Amino acid sequence: MRVGVLFSGGKDSAYAIWLLQHQGWEIPVLVTVQPKRPESFIFHYPGIESTSLQSKALGIDQVFIREETSGLDELQNTLSRVKRDYGIEGVATGAVASDYQKTRFDHICDGTGLRSFNPLWHKKPETIVDDLIQARFDAIISGVAARGLDKSWLGRHLDANAWKELKQLSRQYGIHLTGEGGEYESFVVDAPNFKHAIRIEKTREVWDGQSGYVIIEEALLIDKILN
Repeated sequence: MRVGVLFSGGKDSAYAIWLLQHQGWEIPVLVTVQPKRPESFIFHYPGIESTSLQSKALGIDQVFIREETSGLDELQNTLSRVKRDYGIEGVATGAVASDYQKTRFDHICDGTGLRSFNPLWHKKPETIVDDLIQARFDAIISGVAARGLDKSWLGRHLDANAWKELKQLSRQYGIHLTGEGGEYESFVVDAPNFKHAIRIEKTREVWDGQSGYVIIEEALLIDKILN
């Protein structure tokens, strides 16, 4: 199968790419939407401009859309063009449990004659976390917007200790473990299918007292350290 991936730069869409590649699927293009506002219900905001580094690290072309109107109309028009230019048969996402997002993306795919694929759909959050740890995905928390997640989480790597704490917070506050409800956002700096890792050199934090996000001001590709 030849598909594009709706790519946010977060752990779920990056993990979806990894799974599909392991199934032998061909992924010639990533499609990324930059929303106008951080509080978008559909699209990922923190770190979105740095996804070009992830595209280069993966060795996959990227089509980047800056949201001007609803975002969904622009996405549908772009997918029609991508279908023609890259010969894709479908579009995959990293959706886990959000019916709100999935139904809208399914509708867009129907309108462009593309099949919709969601390899993480309704997969147990604990299983996803275990798989991410085992596959050695390295991501940082790029945004938080939930009770229990304070400013200290911004920029923190999702290592084993962080995941352990998130599991405790999930039980305590009802946070979705993978952040599917927008409780937090992530940005992948290394993955098993990255040809290079990403080193973040400079960031700036935006915090309103209850929620916030990281702006990546400087980052670069570096050679990976092989163990």
